[in-house]
Amino acid sequence: MNEHELQDAVNRLPKSIEPPRDLWPEIEARLGTRAGSRSWQRRWYWVPLAAAAVLVFLLIARAERSAWDVTALAGRPLIGTKRLAASGRLRVGDWLQTDDSSRALIAVGRIGQVEVRPDSRVQLVVARTTEHRLALAHGTIDAKVDAVPRLFFVETPAGTAIDLGCAYTLETDSLGKGLLHVTGGEVEFQTGSRASRVPLGARMQIRPTGPGTPYVDDAPAPFVRAIIAFDFEQRGTRARATRNVLALARAQDAISLWHLLQRVDVPLRGMVYDRLAVLVPPPPGVTRRATIALESRALEGYWTKIQRIHFRIMVLRGVREIDPRTGLARE
Repeated sequence: MNEHELQDAVNRLPKSIEPPRDLWPEIEARLGTRAGSRSWQRRWYWVPLAAAAVLVFLLIARAERSAWDVTALAGRPLIGTKRLAASGRLRVGDWLQTDDSSRALIAVGRIGQVEVRPDSRVQLVVARTTEHRLALAHGTIDAKVDAVPRLFFVETPAGTAIDLGCAYTLETDSLGKGLLHVTGGEVEFQTGSRASRVPLGARMQIRPTGPGTPYVDDAPAPFVRAIIAFDFEQRGTRARATRNVLALARAQDAISLWHLLQRVDVPLRGMVYDRLAVLVPPPPGVTRRATIALESRALEGYWTKIQRIHFRIMVLRGVREIDPRTGLARE
């Protein structure tokens, strides 16, 4: 190619080169991203501070939920080593102690209250929305709770009282000897695998070995003595104590026989069942064989009937006379 041809080729080149598309929006976006990133960096600077503030707030709120209000009703109860003048807060792990002239009232979260009588020592063990738990080392408390079952618990040296929506008095010494008296609803007292159900208007002796057999408030003294002998005296005397209980039992004592059925030696179960069936006939579907075999469905069915009759007797006492065998009003 000579000089003239080269010059002609250069002259034929375009004066400018246009891109196939507009690139400026992308460039502007990138510039904006860089500026925005610096703005977000400034904003992210405050995130750790905000998170710390939220954490502090949650810790404070949790601490408040982990403490229950306490009011002095008489004297000067102790929370730890501090005297309670009028009111205070009982925190998880704290002990509340009353002397022979002081009483205190504990607000159990938002579900109830516990009055701590003189000469008592109580600890707050758990204070959560899903579990409210006290420990009674010794002394007497009056609890009143309005909540779903198995939300409030009181530990004692002999076992745990499990609230089923109720009111009750619980007393114990430091070794575990005590008494449970239910004045509303029902309480279950459990020691290991052994448990007793104590309904409204019933009592139960407690020993270091665990719960005894519940009996109704108006149970005759000889019947109560026979129950205590069965529960806590030497095992060799239990057969005789069982026969005494059955001989003295009334229809109103079906609560006791229902528990006894599950605690006697196997050869005596049939005898206990037969006496219970005479006093309070089993409901439809509950058979002798299934009950003696301690099948849960049969036991629960029988308990439901016994509990319903007992409840009607207690609620309608002084108003109508209820047949303790059937739960029906007498003419």
